[in-house]
Amino acid sequence: MKKLIVFGSVIILTFVLSGCTWLDDTTKDFESDTKGLERTVTIYSKTGKVLSKYKGENVRTKYKEGGTQIIVNVDGKRVQAINADVVIEEKGADKYKVGTHATD
Repeated sequence: MKKLIVFGSVIILTFVLSGCTWLDDTTKDFESDTKGLERTVTIYSKTGKVLSKYKGENVRTKYKEGGTQIIVNVDGKRVQAINADVVIEEKGADKYKVGTHATD
């Protein structure tokens, strides 16, 4: 009987958490850390000029302490951006874009 109650509680908890944003975010973070996501990474200078743009099916990112360095792994190749502005877009995110400029 005790095993049945535990099993039922686990099932109910799974259904309750399946709609939880925290669980969705944690799952997405795990997927990103383990297999990578299809993303486009654009690196900008402090003046807004595009320095580099990378796109891949297996893109993982890691931020260093202090926020001045980002390490981007693109299909197994590593890129480090230091003291630059970086925009990371997951495939499909462009359908939610509202405007093309920060003032839009």
